[in-house]
Amino acid sequence: WSKGQTLAMKTWHIRVVDRDGRPLTQARALLRYVLSWIWVLPPLAAGGLFTLSGAEVSVLFVGWVLIWAILARFHPERQFLHDAMAGTRLVHYKPPPPPGKRRWWM
Repeated sequence: WSKGQTLAMKTWHIRVVDRDGRPLTQARALLRYVLSWIWVLPPLAAGGLFTLSGAEVSVLFVGWVLIWAILARFHPERQFLHDAMAGTRLVHYKPPPPPGKRRWWM
C-alpha cells in the first residue's frame, strides 16, 4: 500500500491515497494495515475468549464482516472504518498510456 496499489488494485484501477490525495507514507500505510485487522480480530478473539466452536466463530465472522461493510454505507464518503481512522481513502486511478505507444486506429 505504501506505493498506493496492490496487484489487485492495479487491475481495478484503484489507488490508496491520504485525505489530501497524496501518496501514502510508510507510517500511514502501516497504520492502515494494522487498523484493517479490525475486520478479523474481534470474532476470533470472541471465539477464543468464549471457547466457541468453529461454526460459531464462522457465523460471528460473517456477521461482523457484514456489519463492518454496512457501516461504510453510512459514512459520508462511503469509506470503511479503517480508512477513515487511518486518514486514507480509495480513489479511481487510470494510469496514462506509456509514451510512444500508438493505437492501431490512430
